[in-house]
Amino acid sequence: MSGKGNDAIKGRHVVAKALKSQGIKYVFGIVGYPIIELGFALQSEGLTYVGMRNEQAASYAAAAVGYLTGTPGCCLVVPGPGVIHALAGMANASANGWPMICIAGSSELEQDGLGA
Repeated sequence: MSGKGNDAIKGRHVVAKALKSQGIKYVFGIVGYPIIELGFALQSEGLTYVGMRNEQAASYAAAAVGYLTGTPGCCLVVPGPGVIHALAGMANASANGWPMICIAGSSELEQDGLGA
């Protein structure tokens, strides 16, 4: 791949493929800017996205999947306040030894639209 134009591999597709290859089946969260493209990539890769009303509920749901299945549940939240709201579920999973992944992130404005 040349890394230019439409043939470039986007980071969101790498993340989606990696999660699927590790057996992740469910992703809970609230998709907003700047992570909406990752949400689309997860769904196109065949993962089930479950929209929640808030990040705390999403993190508790991901923790519950980890507890019930032994496979990490995944939580997708917006950066900043979304991560803060997800902390309760992450702490619960950590204290109980339940596998869970929480994904949040952003990139520099100059990278907007570049697949970062």
